Amino acid sequence: MPNRTSTVLYADSQFEGTYCCLECRREMVRIDFPLLRKWVMPSACKCDADRMEQEVQEAERKERRARLEKNYKHSIMSERLKRVSFDSFQLRRGTEAVYYEAKRFAEEFESVTCGLMIYGGVGNGKSHLAAAIHHEVEKKGYVSLFLDVSQLFNIAKDTFKNSSKITLTDIINAAVDCDLLTLDEIGSGVLTETEYNDILFPIINGREGKKTNYTSNLNLNQLRNWFAKGRNNEPLDTAGRLIDRILGSCNIHENIATSKRQEDAMKRMEDTA
Repeated sequence: MPNRTSTVLYADSQFEGTYCCLECRREMVRIDFPLLRKWVMPSACKCDADRMEQEVQEAERKERRARLEKNYKHSIMSERLKRVSFDSFQLRRGTEAVYYEAKRFAEEFESVTCGLMIYGGVGNGKSHLAAAIHHEVEKKGYVSLFLDVSQLFNIAKDTFKNSSKITLTDIINAAVDCDLLTLDEIGSGVLTETEYNDILFPIINGREGKKTNYTSNLNLNQLRNWFAKGRNNEPLDTAGRLIDRILGSCNIHENIATSKRQEDAMKRMEDTA
């Protein structure tokens, strides 16, 4: 009988007529061996080639997703951010442009070539939008990792313990290998030499050519200064290598809205007055 992707178009028997791929209609040829006649493609048709390529991609993503879940477990996002979506985002004055850009990025993830850097004041929805992108990209089947930067440092430092079964190399490789990495709240706290040299630099540098999203409460000059000096005022990235990589690989958007948390707090105070 013909291959499952083939059919008989004009034939009086299973060994006469024309066989072809149901999708691209490429004709097959018949080979005759003693006790065997079989219809085959002279070479792989585009349908079969695309199908095989997709199967390879899925297997490779499955392997990378397994490594990510092993190295980062499931405690990498707060319960609140696990539930957010574009539908649950409340549009307010100053959020419109960055909202529509974030949504476009998620919808066109397959074709976009740059990540997003979203910066602005506290509490105005930057992490919400970044997490919404992460969820949408995961739904498409891609391997996506969302990390608060301070959380990344804690996870990485745990690998220094003698009891840890995960190495720092495992942590870095999983962050580098995913289809989309989101570094939330970059610029919070004060960098140490270890955090810069052993964690942040190899991840951001290793993701060159891949899509990475960032959120920050700092503006670009403040972020440059954050990379430049460490906790004890020691020089770290005085040449601006990492901020240069971020700016070169991202579309930059400022969320100019005020803090929704503060607005909600003020409204509660007015309601109870």
